[in-house]
Amino acid sequence: MNYTLITGASKGIGKAIAIEAASRGMNLLLVARSKDLLEKLAAEISNSQISVKIFAADLFEPGIADKIFEFTKANSINVNMLVNNAGMGYYGNFEDCPLSKHLEIMHLNMDACVTMAYTFLKNSDAKQRRYMLNTVSTGAYQPVPTMAIYSATKSFMLSFSRALREELKKKNVYVTALCPGGTYSEFFDAAQMAKVIEKNAKFMMTADKVAKIGLQAVMKNKSVAIPGFANKVGALASKLTPHDIVVPMAGNIFKV
Repeated sequence: MNYTLITGASKGIGKAIAIEAASRGMNLLLVARSKDLLEKLAAEISNSQISVKIFAADLFEPGIADKIFEFTKANSINVNMLVNNAGMGYYGNFEDCPLSKHLEIMHLNMDACVTMAYTFLKNSDAKQRRYMLNTVSTGAYQPVPTMAIYSATKSFMLSFSRALREELKKKNVYVTALCPGGTYSEFFDAAQMAKVIEKNAKFMMTADKVAKIGLQAVMKNKSVAIPGFANKVGALASKLTPHDIVVPMAGNIFKV
């Protein structure tokens, strides 16, 4: 029986992807730190047509990816789709944030993503089609002042996703980078960005819309999915405009 494994599944875009996947009849393995939130979500989306299992895990824990896939083997769970969704960010000037927080963001957004991708490929059935959806961000397309580490890690994720896609295309593995812009979720609570949300409210999208676009994209084998017309235009403009212009513009978006 095939399962979709979603990290960071208890909140925000990860939760929305879980709900959307369940509506499509996909069996789920939900991974996040909070067991209580996972149990609540599993109870909400479970039905007689699908199986929903949970695994409470902190992706900062060494060797946790191996433990997750040991669990899948012990429970006869065949993971044919990985949604690398867990991530975090910090809003503020680089020097005002503790170094430990910067390193945590880098570890979760990059190291954990790579580790989960690697462990998934090594522990899934290469004879069947496999899918990988990495939740990136439009922040991947340009440096963002006041979110310097976050945008840099997302640039890494986008580059990694594209390269991996090319490597794996002959092995029947679909790899998609989901690059949403501002999305209503708990991410902005953690990043302390309430004023930024208020300033850019007309450009914000709902997590359920982003989730639907992301799942559609990976199932159709699209390289990148950028939800929203304004976000698509912004990503294109960042490619065509010199960085001396793009970077101050990006900083202005997040200035309050």
